[in-house]
Amino acid sequence: MGVTMTCTGGRLAAFFAMDHSLSVPRDVCRYAFKPMNDDRKSKLIARDKAMRQARDKMLRLVFQYLPTVGFTKAGDGHFVSQTENQTNHIGFQKHTSGREVRVMSHVTMDGSTGTSILGPRSDAYTRPNPPNGIRYNLSWSTRDEDIARCADEYCRFINDVLIGWFANPVSPEGMA
Repeated sequence: MGVTMTCTGGRLAAFFAMDHSLSVPRDVCRYAFKPMNDDRKSKLIARDKAMRQARDKMLRLVFQYLPTVGFTKAGDGHFVSQTENQTNHIGFQKHTSGREVRVMSHVTMDGSTGTSILGPRSDAYTRPNPPNGIRYNLSWSTRDEDIARCADEYCRFINDVLIGWFANPVSPEGMA
């Protein structure tokens, strides 16, 4: 819902300089609520639905790839791989709008009391100056070629960053 605020008198600067939690006289500001029209709202709902469907299609491609590198499905969006002395975890966090998926990782050392070492997350690798110097384009549209390209990028991220990190996980103490 859009909100338009109009202020009258010379109190505008004083109002914005004050703490907004203080009460403001009614003659100073009036709020006009502009509801989103039904056509615009239905277009946004349809777009979000299409993006969620594209996201799910892209993730199915990535999930088909993970068994080829030794991971098995352990839950919805959660994959594990057992090695000699550790269990590697890859998790996928889907955002409600369907426009983002975060890849998270951690390692649980065998014989530990549930202690995990947190690994890289995909967020840092989509921004300028990523930790390994390689930026990954993990965004997609509803077009099939974008879905395939994005799935390839996620698989490349898993290979380049996560598989390498699982081979030699660095604890937070070791990073200092």
